[in-house]
Amino acid sequence: MSDKPVIIIGGGLAGVTSFYELAARGHKVQLIDAAPTPAQGASFANGGVLHPSLPDPWNNPGIGRTLFASLFDPLAPMKLHIGQLPTLIGWGLSFLRNSAPARHKAITSANFDLAHYSTRQTDALRQRLNLAYEQAEPGTLKLLRSEAEKADALAMADMLAAQGLRYEVLDRAALLAREPVLAQAEDGLVGAIYAPDDRVGNARLFCGALLQVALAAGGTVRFDTAVAKLLIDDGRVTGVQLADGEIVSGDVVLCAGAQSAKLAAQAGVSLPIRPAKGYSLTLDAAQLTTRLTHPLVDPQLHIAVTPLGDKIRILGMAEFAGFDTRVDPRRLGSLRGFFEQLLPNMAQELDWTNGRGWAGLRPMSADGRPFIGASARDGLWLNCGHGHLGWTMAVGSAQLLADLYDGRKPEIDDEAFAPIERRP
Repeated sequence: MSDKPVIIIGGGLAGVTSFYELAARGHKVQLIDAAPTPAQGASFANGGVLHPSLPDPWNNPGIGRTLFASLFDPLAPMKLHIGQLPTLIGWGLSFLRNSAPARHKAITSANFDLAHYSTRQTDALRQRLNLAYEQAEPGTLKLLRSEAEKADALAMADMLAAQGLRYEVLDRAALLAREPVLAQAEDGLVGAIYAPDDRVGNARLFCGALLQVALAAGGTVRFDTAVAKLLIDDGRVTGVQLADGEIVSGDVVLCAGAQSAKLAAQAGVSLPIRPAKGYSLTLDAAQLTTRLTHPLVDPQLHIAVTPLGDKIRILGMAEFAGFDTRVDPRRLGSLRGFFEQLLPNMAQELDWTNGRGWAGLRPMSADGRPFIGASARDGLWLNCGHGHLGWTMAVGSAQLLADLYDGRKPEIDDEAFAPIERRP
């Protein structure tokens, strides 16, 4: 093990889990983040579900037609803003190229291996450290509205079953037996795919709890501290310069979410990561007469509903709007409209006036896989680009990174996520 200091840039899920793993292994590690507290970016109010059952990247076959149509639909679930086209040309071509069926299938398979491993490791970490973060183990329900949707869902589930996915096909009667509140749905549901190994948890609370363990293990943290630039000496990244001019020396691990590409570019490392804005709406569910038990996922609309402690969180959308994090009330209206159609009786009991709307930037890689491991520049390591799978893959990605940093053989194959060996 090297005794060289390690600097983690980013205080979200990727950063805090990497910080913990390296600190727990005896490294002298410091986490730096410009926010005042952990998990203030994409990890703040995300979907709250660890879902290895949904590892497929969003650039599914046919995505080109979907994005083109979205140019003319302001409320499309996946929306491309025409003003962003110049910044997305290279990234977008790779995004489309990797939507070819064979590539999409291979990436889905690789993502599942990491997501499945990570979810198991999250369970083990929670039990070992006695972490509390509104966790639950209900499994998810992937809602199906037609036989065509059912066939597509089953094709992916059957493919992943050989890698360890457990699932159950529910017809309408079995779906309502498992989640009775769905009897009130206004749109017809033909059934669902139930994935029992999916988990629920508050990512922000998880980051806060794990950060304290990492600090007790000897790590140090600096919030309200911006990194101005990476330092390079003789072709190697040797540390960072902070906004106030201070120099901090050490190897650098980029866990900065959608900002990772900008920082990597300073070292001549090109990361095809772009921000995809997602929305959530969190409501108090403590007074509901009937409670929702399972997270509900509508893959066609990119919307989900998660019971999270004494709250309900509705989330969704993928909006390519650059680094704009402003909350569009029309998007929140779409989330509310979805919920009112799905659970109209429950919707009448909720206090929408005091619902908390939020928007965050998912770091979307062009091919749908994260970058984990050593970059092409000595001294610069990566754990970024997880897109919508950041919570699902967080713990496993950090363990994979720490194994590679220590020169150990990881428990799962890292080739699919290696930054240098990434297939074009």
